[in-house]
Amino acid sequence: MTIEQKVAEAILEKPIGTLEIGGRTYPIAPPSTGTLILVSEIVSTLPVVSGIPNDKTVAAVLHYAKDYRALGDIVAVLILGRKGLTEEREIEEVRERRILGISVGKKVSRRKVTVDVKSELAQLILDEVRPSVLMDVVIRRLRNMEIGDFFGITTSLSEANILVPTREVD
Repeated sequence: MTIEQKVAEAILEKPIGTLEIGGRTYPIAPPSTGTLILVSEIVSTLPVVSGIPNDKTVAAVLHYAKDYRALGDIVAVLILGRKGLTEEREIEEVRERRILGISVGKKVSRRKVTVDVKSELAQLILDEVRPSVLMDVVIRRLRNMEIGDFFGITTSLSEANILVPTREVD
């Protein structure tokens, strides 16, 4: 696949595959800078755990697991992409009209609602996906997120910022 094709697919937001979780198939969003930034924001909320001796791993996992609910959000964002986190759905409501306790008809109304797909998928991931599969999905998605390119851009811009003179010389 050429660079132009990759760029076109990213701009058009064509899914790069699908993933089935809990009986529902989710399209996997192409890599985008917005998705990477959002994942970074969520990762920054996770507690930093370091220096745990091997014989204390189980205790540490049990102690810190409650603080890692955001793992579901991270994986959901990696799968859905920043633009796929919500969707419009049309719902149908049926109301029965009653007069003096007697049904005199039904009124059907439709309305659109915005659904938080990220929260739905995040909860499904936490409830249905084994930790080993979760790790595999995270690693595969991060490999596809073009992190090296993002790092190259940010590093280049940071270096350019450092090289900018702080004062003018006559």
